[in-house]
Amino acid sequence: MLIFLGGGLGALARYVFSRGISQRFFAAVPLGTLIVNVTGSLFMGFFFTMLNESLLPAGYRALITIGFIGAYTTFSTYMLETVSLVQKREYVPALLNFISNNLFCMIAVVAGIFLATLLITAMRNH
Repeated sequence: MLIFLGGGLGALARYVFSRGISQRFFAAVPLGTLIVNVTGSLFMGFFFTMLNESLLPAGYRALITIGFIGAYTTFSTYMLETVSLVQKREYVPALLNFISNNLFCMIAVVAGIFLATLLITAMRNH
């Protein structure tokens, strides 16, 4: 039930956030999908670390990481958009989309782990 709830909320958040960005900002790269993937990666690193340190109840793992973040991130959409750019012979935007999603999402996961570690350290020192 927690996965179902988190998944519904994550899918809705992805739709609203990605669509809002795409409507406000034009870019050769699908910017809404990129930002959703990067923020989802940040959330994954952060909450995975918080859950592993037992600072959140184990039940939240299914709600947050599997449900919400799993539905919020859009890897399949990003890949379809990249292939669509290639099919349109828009090779530079396709390559930029591929590189930016992979690079920024990796950095975001590391940043999430780092932020959670800082928070954990601060909590333990007080």
